Amino acid sequence: MKSDSLFDLRSHLKNRRLDQVVENRTAYTLDTAELTIYETHAQAEAVELTFHNPVLTSMIRGKKVMRLDDTPDFDYHPGESVLVPSEKTMRIDFPEATFQRPTQCLALAIAQDEITKFTNQLNETVPLIDSTSGWRWSESSFYFSNTSTINALIARLIDIFTENNPAKEFFADLVLKELTIRLIQTQARRLLLDQGQKQTSTNRWAYITQYIQENLHTAFNIRQLADKACMSEPNFYRQFKAQFGLSPLEFINQQRIRLAQQLLKTTSRSVSDISVTCGFNNLNHFLKLFKRYNQLTPLQYRASGLV
Repeated sequence: MKSDSLFDLRSHLKNRRLDQVVENRTAYTLDTAELTIYETHAQAEAVELTFHNPVLTSMIRGKKVMRLDDTPDFDYHPGESVLVPSEKTMRIDFPEATFQRPTQCLALAIAQDEITKFTNQLNETVPLIDSTSGWRWSESSFYFSNTSTINALIARLIDIFTENNPAKEFFADLVLKELTIRLIQTQARRLLLDQGQKQTSTNRWAYITQYIQENLHTAFNIRQLADKACMSEPNFYRQFKAQFGLSPLEFINQQRIRLAQQLLKTTSRSVSDISVTCGFNNLNHFLKLFKRYNQLTPLQYRASGLV
């Protein structure tokens, strides 16, 4: 039978013990990180979880309602993740869990020393332009939708943690480093998008992201963006990818798809009209890109409960 889990858990399910109906816990521990897979087979409310290290939680299957002190309550679906600081308590509801359709989630706790090490390496190798604070791991909770790259890294870590390989510590260290750096870049990207308007006169990336968001309906030229950032085109491309973890085109497409998601949920406009509004001059290209980002067609997304 085909599983509807986001990640392949066959290796885990083969060996795990089911001892609890709510938040059955299976932990895989290495020197610098611990991967825990939680499974809930019955509806429950106000289940509390706290970790002693910073943790990445990521939904695999089903739905949760998450409550964090520093974030408004939100529905939590597969393809989404939350970074939670150490010693921060999560309060979780399971409104849909059953034995036939359990809710599954993973928690990846990373040693603070490892996060500090990777952050320092990133600051030394690729300094954050126009920033006095540099790259840093968020000290507050951070809720986001996974990119395909982050999904792939999480899937690889599940394989590494659950396999029986004497070199798994080495493999895990390589993937943890990349995942940590991409999460830091994701946080920095969100910060620029959320607060960039206050920094457009002092931070060229804030200015560029603001310009892109205000002009998603138009065609973008990389040379034009490079000129606005006062950089050569090759340097702009290289620095943009280093700062955001995405190429300029990938970032633009990501923002266009997010705008399309918003319009699908808040208006009754046709898919073709939304496609044009979001800057796509080819409907088929929009449909393919939307499904790649969301695993749903635009009409399926509109009909779903996703926000």
